[in-house]
Amino acid sequence: MKFETWFPTVIGISRCPFINEIQSPYKKIIENYPVDRYGFINVPIHRKPQFKKLTDWITQEVNTFSENHRFAFKYEPKESWVWNYEVGVSQEFHTHLGYTISTVFFLEGYQEDSPLVFRNPMHNDMKNPLGTQPHTSMDADIYNSYTFRTCSFPPRSGTLLVWRSYVEHKVGKDKIHNNKKRIVFVYNFDPNSS
Repeated sequence: MKFETWFPTVIGISRCPFINEIQSPYKKIIENYPVDRYGFINVPIHRKPQFKKLTDWITQEVNTFSENHRFAFKYEPKESWVWNYEVGVSQEFHTHLGYTISTVFFLEGYQEDSPLVFRNPMHNDMKNPLGTQPHTSMDADIYNSYTFRTCSFPPRSGTLLVWRSYVEHKVGKDKIHNNKKRIVFVYNFDPNSS
């Protein structure tokens, strides 16, 4: 039997070519912003001229993602913020509803730290053809490229992830056991106004 793969969930991955140039200066800038006890910095970084170089590059990558999908529009950032994660902070599965494309840029992150986990949009198959149980691990040997429940990406400095905003994602609780720094810039995109 021949198998064809259709309707994939696409996650774009890019490496920032100038991460070494921006990492230290950007970290100094965000040190001056108000931060809550979890590390959330509610500052619209896409509107800040200090971050223009990064915002322009991310916007270019988002539009490459869009063009490869043959979307009809050009996209621009509509919302953004920073997470300067405190040790022990995690996030449950969530989406960025109300937007078309979302991104996370790891200004600082490490291979050994908790990955960013994405969940298959079709994760609830009510007929349960795989015969899974409530305790079945999401990375069990029963899954393959047609049925994986999740995929994950380590938070490496300079990595940009781009995806459709309806895709659920989370930061795992194993961050609790890791004291490495993790700083992310988050952007949400919609079609440009012009």
